[in-house]
Amino acid sequence: MSKKLREFKTDNIAKIFITTSLLMIFTEITGVVAVLIDGIVASKCIGIDTYSGISLVGPFSSILLTVAGVISTGAMIVCSGFVGQGNKKEANEALNVSTMISIIASVLLIAACIIAPSYLLAACGVNTHKYPELNPHMYGYLNGFMIGIPALILIQVIGPIVVLDSGKKLFSVSSIVLCVTDIVADLLNVWVFKGGAFGMGLATSISYIVQLLFILAHFAKKD
Repeated sequence: MSKKLREFKTDNIAKIFITTSLLMIFTEITGVVAVLIDGIVASKCIGIDTYSGISLVGPFSSILLTVAGVISTGAMIVCSGFVGQGNKKEANEALNVSTMISIIASVLLIAACIIAPSYLLAACGVNTHKYPELNPHMYGYLNGFMIGIPALILIQVIGPIVVLDSGKKLFSVSSIVLCVTDIVADLLNVWVFKGGAFGMGLATSISYIVQLLFILAHFAKKD
């Protein structure tokens, strides 16, 4: 292998690594921004108790991002290796496996939210007995939020892959779509539907689903 060819491959690998690393960090931020928006809107428009209840779900959302991050990192390592070798079929298969793992993990987490929410939150470090008056808001938000768990995890896993496949602009726009959708849904919940903490969680779920659908449009392209 010539020196110029080795340098070319090294530069490409470094470029891919830097780009995907930055976008993975950005992806993590998009995972929490909707929860932050919910807290801000709740504190301003609904009340401090609702805001506090939503905040208690924060550790659980961090655990979700950790689970998604583990799957996403593995997918990125495998897929970028196949892409670097020019093995598109194997890269697609690796993405499919990562997607299936994400869906299975999502189903298990949703089941835990339904069957044993108090134990789940306690495992995340939340003391559900310290402030019992906040529990209705906390569980209400969790019930709405859990609907979007599959979309949240899939965004974290598929997003960096889309970026790797020349979809950086699409993913960046999808993050803006997430924020706008969540703000609009939150305000509709407060002023029109009056759904309380559950409505705030549902608004976040809807924003995750909309962002995921926006990202999936990338795979509809012929190239």
